[in-house]
Amino acid sequence: MKTWCVTTALAFLPLAGQSLPDTTAGIAEVLLELSASVQQEQLHFEEEMLAIDEELNRINRALGKEPGNRGEFIRLLNSKINLLEQREQTEMFFGLELSKIRYKKGLDLIRLLYEKVLGLDHHFSTLQTYQDVMRLSNPNSYPEFQNARGVLEKRLRKENALKLPAILNSNPYLSTTFSLVASLIGGGETGEREKELDNISCILDFTARMNSELATVYYETEYLKQNNATLKEECIALFSDYVGVIGYHTALDVCRKEDDWEKVYELLGVYISSLEQQLKENPQSPRTIKQQINLEFAVDRLIDFIQKYNGFVAQGTKYYQKFEIILSNYPNEKECGTQLPVQFSNLKKDVRYSIDRFNEAYNIAELKGSKLKDLLYGFSD
Repeated sequence: MKTWCVTTALAFLPLAGQSLPDTTAGIAEVLLELSASVQQEQLHFEEEMLAIDEELNRINRALGKEPGNRGEFIRLLNSKINLLEQREQTEMFFGLELSKIRYKKGLDLIRLLYEKVLGLDHHFSTLQTYQDVMRLSNPNSYPEFQNARGVLEKRLRKENALKLPAILNSNPYLSTTFSLVASLIGGGETGEREKELDNISCILDFTARMNSELATVYYETEYLKQNNATLKEECIALFSDYVGVIGYHTALDVCRKEDDWEKVYELLGVYISSLEQQLKENPQSPRTIKQQINLEFAVDRLIDFIQKYNGFVAQGTKYYQKFEIILSNYPNEKECGTQLPVQFSNLKKDVRYSIDRFNEAYNIAELKGSKLKDLLYGFSD
């Protein structure tokens, strides 16, 4: 009974089949399969135990009576001993069967989570955040600003013999300041200077107000990308530890590329068959106990990774929600909307798209809360 109790404390979550575009649906499906498999095994176990207990009760009643003869008493006693051994073996094999079910579904889940992490990796790599932020935060990247600034600089050099040094020319703040000074103190008619300044006023206002905010979006997006890269490495390491106990030593990315999953499941079958044989021959041997504990430990590692994955998705969602607030708070967007480059609206769309993806594609409700705990402790609905 002790072996069964330890085994039911295993945790897992499943995943199914091949890589699918909607892997979240696969998780829900496999969770149902896991629950059904555990329930079926539980029912079969209870039926076997009920039959054994009924027979034990019958024998105990017979033994409680005045024995008819010594031979009958010994026969009943031997039958009781055999039934007690059968009961203990049934409990052990029930625990092993639960271990096999959960381990296999855990393996499926690692496959699916890896696809999720790869999806996140692709998501970050296709975002134009870096290009958009660099384009938006530097006034020198706007053609309108470059044209107006060129006219102003020529006028300032002509009137005052001033020129911005090359090293400062690349600094957006000093470049902006120089252009403002040029428009204010340079030569030319006042009306003409005001018109030139008006043409670049929205660019100057936007880049001055939003430079630090855009830098926040860029650097925190880079932070998320690095965290996702770490998550991918941890998923590969998890797989290595998970399947190492059954003797499979090919890396996850290679296994996925070569579609070598059949070999993994084959080794799992060999491992379970060997463990079943050892349970029959010597259930209390240190080797037998260690092999079953290895399955349990592998699933514990999976639960740790699930928590990290859920934490990363929650973090990413909050970051992108913050980005959306930042990009929605440019106070002069209404007045300057037509003069702002398309990259600004694209960046806002990317952020909204990212929020939707984190909420819908990467957030896996089935792997949280009570459902996860139920699987962790071996319960089923």
